[in-house]
Amino acid sequence: MIRSYFPIFLLIVGCAHNDEPRPPKNLTALEKQLQQRPDDARINMQAGDNAASTGDYLRAEQYYRRAEALGTPPTVTVPRILNVLAAARRYDEALELCHQRLSVAPEDRATRLVEAAILEALDRPREAERELTRLTHTRPDDPHPYLALGKLYRDSYHDTTRARGMFLTYLKLAPKGQEAEAIRYQLDDWQQPDTSTAPSLDVPNGATPPAAVKPMPNQ
Repeated sequence: MIRSYFPIFLLIVGCAHNDEPRPPKNLTALEKQLQQRPDDARINMQAGDNAASTGDYLRAEQYYRRAEALGTPPTVTVPRILNVLAAARRYDEALELCHQRLSVAPEDRATRLVEAAILEALDRPREAERELTRLTHTRPDDPHPYLALGKLYRDSYHDTTRARGMFLTYLKLAPKGQEAEAIRYQLDDWQQPDTSTAPSLDVPNGATPPAAVKPMPNQ
């Protein structure tokens, strides 16, 4: 299991007593708006996006959570929070957030897909398989869980037979999908014969290789 811990630096004296994110001293236009209207959910979301784009994942998470507290729906905030938690390699916290979200919105397919990806990253492929299979049962025409299952079988189980079946289903449902060409290439590659372990004959330069041995006729 990979888990990184990032120390929280106090950027402003006294912020240890206030969990709200605060802008730095050199204010940008967005940060000035945030200072003037700290309870504006839209501005908090914009500040979170800005922080995430610069790699300040902790600050981004704080802005997103504040925006949610101010009324931004979880369908908007949760995917962003999951993104920054994953980017910071805080996988356990991201998984816990998935569980919290799915406990109140079990139909949230996007969050369940993220949950499966995190489980696979944490070397828990059977749990990931269970969640993805559940998605195929609840909506068989959705190509995304089949794609994820194909990758799971290929990468975690090294099972090309099951992976091929999932990839073929994905291509049937999304022939022009974002990863369709890459999957077709993968399938074509699996169809090529593997000659990497085939024995080779050491034939001297200029010599003719021996002919194939023919079976003897019946006496």
